[in-house]
Amino acid sequence: MGDHPLDKRLALRAATPDDLEDIATVAQKGFPDDPEFDYRFPYRSACAEDNRRWIIQEYKEYLDQPDKYAVIIVTASDNDHKAVALSVWDISIGKAHQGGDLGVPDNPREEPRRRDANATHFREFKRRMSEAFDSYFGQYGDGQIHLWLLATHPDFRCRGAGTRLCQWGLERAARQSLHTTVLASPMGKRLYEELSFANCGSFFIQAGSEAEKLELWAMARPKPDGRWGPLAWVLHLFGLS
Repeated sequence: MGDHPLDKRLALRAATPDDLEDIATVAQKGFPDDPEFDYRFPYRSACAEDNRRWIIQEYKEYLDQPDKYAVIIVTASDNDHKAVALSVWDISIGKAHQGGDLGVPDNPREEPRRRDANATHFREFKRRMSEAFDSYFGQYGDGQIHLWLLATHPDFRCRGAGTRLCQWGLERAARQSLHTTVLASPMGKRLYEELSFANCGSFFIQAGSEAEKLELWAMARPKPDGRWGPLAWVLHLFGLS
């Protein structure tokens, strides 16, 4: 996954509002085989239009906050130069996200406005992701760039698009001497391992006593400032340095 020859049909660039519809298509096609998506949006097929509407709203919020988020896409010449892969990077951790609840109020007594989601799972996913981020990566503060979302359209996989999107973040981190962090799904974990992310630990997302649960991994690459050799970085991860 992490070692593909350069595909000259692919090009990487920052997304613009004109890309929203194409981004929504990548998200709808690229995320559903990820367990995270199934967990939160089990009714997406029956409510496809609703699912797409809220996806567009989500990515519009990212694009409306360029000082906080970098929305980077890969386009393909054999797809009319439209997006085939997407990533969302938090480039300013200290800035608060500005946006709505994406159709699922935090208060469980309030009715959800979207029909594609399991509201209980949606809220628990949001809560545990925030907790895990603070637990594993809070120590880095603004000294990190964090990858929140990464997806490739199934028709354009195995061409290196995901790797190129990750390399964008790693190169930015190298220029600014930042850690690179991600809360990885089962689908993404192998790619991040191949890109030399270290596994900092795993955690579960589980609503109450339900049998259904998700396992995710906190993964990081150290800032490339010369301080961290391979052994020093492992010792640091486990609090031994």
